[in-house]
Amino acid sequence: MTRRILLLRHAMPDASPNSYPDAWPLSDDGAAAASQLCGRLPANGVLASSPELKARQTLEHATGRHADVVVDSRFAEVRRPDEPFDVGFRDRRFAWIVGQPHPIHELWETPEAAASRFQAGIDAIDGESVVVASHGMVLTAWLIAIGVVGPGIEAGRFWSTLSLPDLVEVPVP
Repeated sequence: MTRRILLLRHAMPDASPNSYPDAWPLSDDGAAAASQLCGRLPANGVLASSPELKARQTLEHATGRHADVVVDSRFAEVRRPDEPFDVGFRDRRFAWIVGQPHPIHELWETPEAAASRFQAGIDAIDGESVVVASHGMVLTAWLIAIGVVGPGIEAGRFWSTLSLPDLVEVPVP
């Protein structure tokens, strides 16, 4: 039997340098974009989310369901301690995705660890149809690990073209 896993990348948050990214709510435009996904997600099935507010809110807006969401820290974004909130963040993240070392990456969770953590979250969910609201870097790391996205530049292209929000379907035997 093949499981249907839908990966939902969160919508645009209302980012603030004065709070941690896990507490950022969706922006008004992000909430509207997430609401546009209504009808594209299964009416039944398991809903799971990263504990980050922007991911949970994206899932809630996209499905209209609130009470039955499984919140699991294994679906959180890649751990990036001490990453500055500055203009260079996309370049550092792209370098991590494509495997180009940067000194700050020594402090970050590795792609293999992030993918393994994400896989453990998937393995813990019982259901044929699963929607997981999460984040671009960890989704990309997992898709590389299961062979859906190639490593290196292919992964960089994939990650760079993800929208806020975005939906990726992954059939998993």
